[in-house]
Amino acid sequence: MLRSVSNHYYSVKFKVTMQYSFLQQCEEELVPTVEILWEISRRLNLAEGESLADFRQQVEQFGGFSENLELPQKVAQISQFFYRQLGYSDAPESWIKAQRIAIDQVAAYRTGVPLVMAVLLQECAQHHNLDLQVVDFPGYPLLKLVDEQKTYFVDPQSGEFVRYQEVMERFEDVMEGDAEFCWDWAEPTPQKNLVEAYLTELKHCLMAEARYEKALQCVQMLLTLQPDDPYEIRDRGYLFEELDCQHVAVDDYQYFVDQCPDDPSAELLKLQLESYAGPQHLFH
Repeated sequence: MLRSVSNHYYSVKFKVTMQYSFLQQCEEELVPTVEILWEISRRLNLAEGESLADFRQQVEQFGGFSENLELPQKVAQISQFFYRQLGYSDAPESWIKAQRIAIDQVAAYRTGVPLVMAVLLQECAQHHNLDLQVVDFPGYPLLKLVDEQKTYFVDPQSGEFVRYQEVMERFEDVMEGDAEFCWDWAEPTPQKNLVEAYLTELKHCLMAEARYEKALQCVQMLLTLQPDDPYEIRDRGYLFEELDCQHVAVDDYQYFVDQCPDDPSAELLKLQLESYAGPQHLFH
């Protein structure tokens, strides 16, 4: 059994594959973000959730805008539909589970983390010809609406508008003086960065749930987007080790130590690598 697991993950690591080539479209933003996140969920196959077609049927229940509404009023009306009629809400748990991140399950249970709620509300608004943009703001994401010369921000946890002062205060609370606020922080986030943020949240959650094979898939997807990232390679090594593929993890740990020698975790990994330096266990 160990041999088959080891051989499987050894081939995943070293074999050149186009398994996640759909992620390469993020650079050009040719496909809506919601479709990419749904494809990620399909590949991970965490549990049965709603299909994208099912979600789009949900948002088609909207009866249309009232007459003579300004753009911000239309956003308020679509938000009321999304949160009150469809019943979407912020994840209630203090410890988030994967079902609150995986977009197909968020659509099924109608509750999830702010990033996914932002993408779903964006898709709902887009379906009804409203252009909301996702901002991966410090703390948690916002949705941005530009109406001629005025900009509005929407909280994806509730659909409520957020005042400029609240945006700045949230930044200061989260950053604690580590950076100075400027409105560049509130620019729309490129699709690639949104997908990376989604995969990172999902990866950490799956690692915490000890679902290592699924977490490894997330790392492989992240490495499709950011090849040779030492921190993702370190996490891949950890996951290989948890899957009893220690001899495969060694290369990843060594790469991280070489690339990030001053990182606090590098010293621990050096000691770990030294303990591996003797005769290695053979898998039979």
